[in-house]
Amino acid sequence: MKNAIFASFKNNLVSMNKKILLYLFFSISGISLTSQSLQIGIQMLQNENYNGALQAFSKLNASDPKNPIYPYYIGEVHYAMENNSAAQSSYQAGLNISSKCDECKIGLGKIELDKGNVTEAEKYFDSALKGNSKNHRIIAMVGDAWLFGRNPQPVKALEYLTKARDLDPKIATYWIHMGDAQYVKKDLGSAMTAYETAVEKDKNDPETYLKMAKIWAAGNKYDLGIENLEKAIALKPDYALAYKELYEQLIRNKNYNKVIPVLEKYVALTGDDVDAKVRLIKFLCFQAKDYERAISEGIKVLNAHPEQYTIHRWLAWSYGELENYQESYNQSKLLMDAILQDTSRKSFSSDFEYLAKASMKLKKYEEADIAYGKVIEFEPSRAPEIYGLLAKSYYDEKNYAKSSEWYLKKSQSQPLNHTEQYYLGLSKYYMGEFKLADSSFAIVLIATPNYAQGWLWRARSNTSLDSAQLQGLAKPHYEKYVEIASTDPERNKKYLIESYRYLGTYFVQREENNAALPFFEKIKALDPADKEAEFAIKILKGK
Repeated sequence: MKNAIFASFKNNLVSMNKKILLYLFFSISGISLTSQSLQIGIQMLQNENYNGALQAFSKLNASDPKNPIYPYYIGEVHYAMENNSAAQSSYQAGLNISSKCDECKIGLGKIELDKGNVTEAEKYFDSALKGNSKNHRIIAMVGDAWLFGRNPQPVKALEYLTKARDLDPKIATYWIHMGDAQYVKKDLGSAMTAYETAVEKDKNDPETYLKMAKIWAAGNKYDLGIENLEKAIALKPDYALAYKELYEQLIRNKNYNKVIPVLEKYVALTGDDVDAKVRLIKFLCFQAKDYERAISEGIKVLNAHPEQYTIHRWLAWSYGELENYQESYNQSKLLMDAILQDTSRKSFSSDFEYLAKASMKLKKYEEADIAYGKVIEFEPSRAPEIYGLLAKSYYDEKNYAKSSEWYLKKSQSQPLNHTEQYYLGLSKYYMGEFKLADSSFAIVLIATPNYAQGWLWRARSNTSLDSAQLQGLAKPHYEKYVEIASTDPERNKKYLIESYRYLGTYFVQREENNAALPFFEKIKALDPADKEAEFAIKILKGK
């Protein structure tokens, strides 16, 4: 369990670095921001509104090209968007403007750490720290660089974060990040203690409650996690990361009815961030099952961002659930084409399953078989289930030969259940293989002897096997059907009439008119307008 908690939290930490913890640090630590525009840009960055932040910082940079802090912030936006090449260029541009830009040096050090070049990273960090032995902000930034990169090194991070904390223990952020480092080390007790201390230092810091919420969620205590997130939002209503964590915890706790307004708020705060909009579409489709809205939102995103190929996945899913199989097929093909063009893109079992379902409904049988085969490649254990799905799909399409083929293939790997055996019998019946059909229905009736439809189809199969009813092969099966179905004559009227007609005719052929008459009278009672039964009654009564 601890390993699972650790892995989940570690992934969250790596993601958080991308989401600009550094700027939370800046704003909380009280760095003097010389421009309201810069503050707005930082707020956008905190809320994952990367396009808005990039525009704000770029505008500031254009108006004051000699200030190295603006290229630095531009680099941080690119780093958050995982565009390390552009981030490195921006950090270097800031350093070129001023060799004293310690933030730029730390940014370049982060890039080297992500590349695995520890020695090169330490050179940048040492240069930034030179002359800053008492500057707790710069020291903490180096600690964050060790902690929130792609390969977190919590021991190294704690070395610097502890120094920063000791220089100014009043700053809650240092305690928070020390708690993060302890969590990566799997020292959960120390992590919680650090977060609790952070609350003592600053009860109004929303990040602390966000981190504590993650701890509770890691232990599946979502009520406590949600409570802390609501505290964070109360303190800072425009705190996008709190909304993001809240909707994720609501989903994990299966509080689906509360998710959409939280997710919409998160999307609104992130502005033009397309990833947030994709999350909304995924939720609308996958959890909320609001397929029409998922389609509407998905089309909007695709029109603005055609490179967002994952939208085709949710559109294929939504159209499929709405039984618009042509559109589901079209979106599935667009998804597959995008994945083929970029091998780094990932496909899933469900992608092929929706393609298979749509292909089947559109009578593209060969494509359906291939797509279902791909599903089995993803999930070999589902092979018997997929065989059953194929068999029933072909049955629904009245392709009884293929349906029979897949049922028989499934039976080789796993016994057919009663329903599958029944449909195999029906497929064989419609193929004219009445003896095999009768055998399938007989197997069904061994397990479910009171299943009226099973007796009816045994009767029909034997009627087809018996030339002109001379042997009466169907008689015991129709009699059994009547025995079961006559308890609800109105509901079963159609097939009771069929049964009575067979039985009456059987006795007429044997000139046992007294035995035949009651069956035609029963038909007349169920359907007074049945002319054939009326005529038979007159004949049998000698009128």
